[in-house]
Amino acid sequence: MGRDLTLDRLERELRRQGFVRVAGVDEAGRGALAGPLVAAAVILPEGFDLGGIRDSKQLTARGREAAFARIIAEAHWAVRRLEPRVIDARGLHRCNLDLLRRAVRALEPAPDYVLADGFPLGALPWPSLGVKKGDAVAGEHRGRLHPGQGGP
Repeated sequence: MGRDLTLDRLERELRRQGFVRVAGVDEAGRGALAGPLVAAAVILPEGFDLGGIRDSKQLTARGREAAFARIIAEAHWAVRRLEPRVIDARGLHRCNLDLLRRAVRALEPAPDYVLADGFPLGALPWPSLGVKKGDAVAGEHRGRLHPGQGGP
């Protein structure tokens, strides 16, 4: 099973409307008791084979590693992180939204449209929409930083 079909249709419709670089952004570590909060933004190339790419919580460790490797080899991506002391001082939700925006702003080339996991982001120079989806990059990156904390 691939990513959510509704998300795939949304991305195809955005491309049909002329948005060439559609970015997806997601975080990992939001519910963790320790370790950093990590956000990853990804622009997949048109025609990217989505086989085996879905919500990282539904993938095995091997599946997450394979998805991560394929994405970083073929896509434009950026990862940003925040340490717990910053999150404790500023608050989780505020930090989460700021970190998602930072990851999107770090993308080269810049996106034309942003699909954000769960929350509308606002405060970006590109249109964005909050959607429910999954992404393997943030979870795998966090898992590599802190083994045993990146995935299920």
